[in-house]
Amino acid sequence: MKKSVLFASLAAIVVIIGFVILGILVEDASFAGIAAIVAAVSFGAAMLGLMSLLLTLVGTVRELTSTVNQLTNQAVPMLAGLNETVSGVNTELARVDAIVGSVQHISTQATSIADVVHAAVANPLIKAIAFVTGTRVAVKAAKKVDKTTK
Repeated sequence: MKKSVLFASLAAIVVIIGFVILGILVEDASFAGIAAIVAAVSFGAAMLGLMSLLLTLVGTVRELTSTVNQLTNQAVPMLAGLNETVSGVNTELARVDAIVGSVQHISTQATSIADVVHAAVANPLIKAIAFVTGTRVAVKAAKKVDKTTK
């Protein structure tokens, strides 16, 4: 329990006791009058307690508002920095995309060149290898014939 609520309750009890003693000493107070005084003082004490609770709530809301403002002040520059970072990443991704496109074009050109070289070189190379192989076989056969005739 808060100190202010406890203090308000104690003050209400002291005031009630004071009014009851005053009513007894004056000897003019009736039971209804004392009950009305007790009820009024109790209502006042309850209002003081409620006011104390509301003041505490207002303080808490002010602290919360201050914390939210601090978070906002810190988050806005971070978000601006994040926005710059994302823009930089987008720029770099565009560059990488251009590089990938260039590499793909180069790869296509290299494939085309390889096909042309294969078509230009493969047939004559096969013919040359066949010629060399045929010549070697012919030379061996000629040497064999030459050895058998001697």
